[in-house]
Amino acid sequence: MVKETANNTALNSDLTRKPAQTPIGWRDSPDSYGRVSRALHWLTAALVTLQFTVLLAWRGMGGNAITLFLASIGPHGSLGFLILIVTLARLGWAWVNRKQRPPQPLGWDGRIARLVHITFYALLLLLPAFAILRQYGRGGALRFYGMELLPEAERDITWMIAPAKLLHGPLSWLLCGLVIGHITMALIHRFWLKDRVLARMVGARGR
Repeated sequence: MVKETANNTALNSDLTRKPAQTPIGWRDSPDSYGRVSRALHWLTAALVTLQFTVLLAWRGMGGNAITLFLASIGPHGSLGFLILIVTLARLGWAWVNRKQRPPQPLGWDGRIARLVHITFYALLLLLPAFAILRQYGRGGALRFYGMELLPEAERDITWMIAPAKLLHGPLSWLLCGLVIGHITMALIHRFWLKDRVLARMVGARGR
C-alpha cells in the first residue's frame, strides 16, 4: 500500500512537471501555428533558399555541371512564380486564421516584428511580380517548369520593364538580408531568451 501510494505520488509529480502536449491541428491557435501555416512557412523558406543558392552558385562558379543541375531543379523564373503563388496562399490562410493566431509581442519588439513580416510579404509579392511584368513587357515567353504559360511576342512596354530593371536586384538583396536577420533572431529567441517564439512554428503545443 505504501509502495502504491509512493508510485502514485511520483506519477502525479511527473504530470505536474511535464504538461501533456496537445497535437498540432490544421488551423492556428493562440498558442501555436497549425499544420497548414507551418507547411506554407517552411515551403517558402525552402523555395527562397533554393532561389538564392542557385543565384549565388552562378555568381560564384559560372556555368558548370553543379550550377546547371541546380538551375534544372530551380529555374529562376519558375521558382519566382511558385514563390508568388505560395505567398498569396499564405496571405489567404493568414486572413482565414486572423482571429486565432499567436499574438505578436507588445511594445517595440512587437512593432518591429510586424514591420519585418509586412516587409517580407511585400518583397515576396513584388519581386516575382516585377519579374513577370518585365518578361511580359519585353515580349519574352512565360514558362513554368517547361510549360509555356504565355508565348513570345514582339513588344517593348517600358513601364512594365522599368520597375524590375531598377528594383529587382536591390530588393532581392534586401530580402536576403531579412532572411539572415530572421534566422538570427529565431536562434536568439531559442537559445538566449529561451521563450516559445520558435516553438510556435516548430514545436508541439504545450512545450
